[in-house]
Amino acid sequence: MVTTAELAATVMARADRLGSISEDAGRLVRRPLTGPARDAEDLVASWLTEAGATVTRDAVGNVFGRLENAGDGGPALVIGSHVDTVRDAGRYDGPLGVLLGIAAMAYLAAREDEGDPGLPFALEVVAFAGEEGVRFAAPFLGSRFATGTLPDGWLARADDEGITLAGAICDAGGNPDAPPRARYRGADVVAYIEPHIEQGPILDLAGEALGVVEAIVGQERLRLAFTGQANHAGTTPMPARRDALAGAADAILVAERVARDVPGLVATVGEIAVAPGAANVIPGAATITMDIRHADDSVRVSAVGSILEAARQAAASRDLDLVVTPEMEVAATPCHGAVTAAIQAAARRTGMGPLRVMTSGAGHDAMVMSSVAPIGMLFVRSPGGISHHPSESALGGDVLAALRVLIATVDEVATKVRAGSFLARSEVVA
Repeated sequence: MVTTAELAATVMARADRLGSISEDAGRLVRRPLTGPARDAEDLVASWLTEAGATVTRDAVGNVFGRLENAGDGGPALVIGSHVDTVRDAGRYDGPLGVLLGIAAMAYLAAREDEGDPGLPFALEVVAFAGEEGVRFAAPFLGSRFATGTLPDGWLARADDEGITLAGAICDAGGNPDAPPRARYRGADVVAYIEPHIEQGPILDLAGEALGVVEAIVGQERLRLAFTGQANHAGTTPMPARRDALAGAADAILVAERVARDVPGLVATVGEIAVAPGAANVIPGAATITMDIRHADDSVRVSAVGSILEAARQAAASRDLDLVVTPEMEVAATPCHGAVTAAIQAAARRTGMGPLRVMTSGAGHDAMVMSSVAPIGMLFVRSPGGISHHPSESALGGDVLAALRVLIATVDEVATKVRAGSFLARSEVVA
């Protein structure tokens, strides 16, 4: 039988292989419903088949690998993450969770072949498409599609080239006018577990390989469009200017100041577009994006209100028009106590626990999956705390530890299910 050490080494090699599939030469970019995305999905599908799964796909590129139990067709314990990337990405954010799921499936399937009685549920691994939201400004695209929660109007969203989500689905051979039955509904899923690199420095600073997530922060994305008057940079006196970029700059600094003053709050302006964009012309238009996150939704909402009020004052003081467009709002999501307890029990059983209990500052498909299933997350150390960057990395020993805990977690849930003691999903971590 293949060992967990061999499977962990395979995970690392496969992460390198996926990391070589990109839209751009010299940097890793893999957006959903593109040729490189399809190549990555084909590769993941082949690895799932090799692990013994029956593989299916859907119209947005989600890949599902299912290993049935003796009952056939019943609910599944689902392990998953995503295989799309940000621009100029690292190799582990998303794919590591998928690859750990495939490795766990391969181990459990081989164990059954050697006479193990098997699990009391099906085991499924999902590779979601479009979690990052880089294309179509549609984060969690794959998990929303799979749970039947794709918001109204999203099919009309367009990418930078003007291709709509509906058009991209058509180009990929799908039919956006015939949405399929949601893959995941409440009765279909025993639990959803998402292994993921931490994407932060806490575990690395503590010298710890793994952590368990108790909650995922709520987040909000806004687009602020300031409009003033473009004019000559040399002949327009300062008091007569309607400088859109200056108003946007004020809003950026306010967001930073508010976030520094509120514990646990983070605020980021990651995009700025300026028109007409000439060195000798006063900017007549400036558009920025804001990403604001906190584990307490009431704190986040209050902070957003303060930032927007200051932005409106900055616009008014310069005689600028300001249009605020909400692009996304996701509530803070607690992980399920039963799944978290199973991960902790598994960590103790494998000699890794108890694990540090953490809050995730990043968004994950688990947030969407919480609408249909109890969720849990296992964090793997990010050396240097680096993510969303080519130098993002993972340690082979940490991956091996994560794989062993993941397999033991599946067994722990199975034991609870057999005993009828796996908690109802209404009993969540506060």
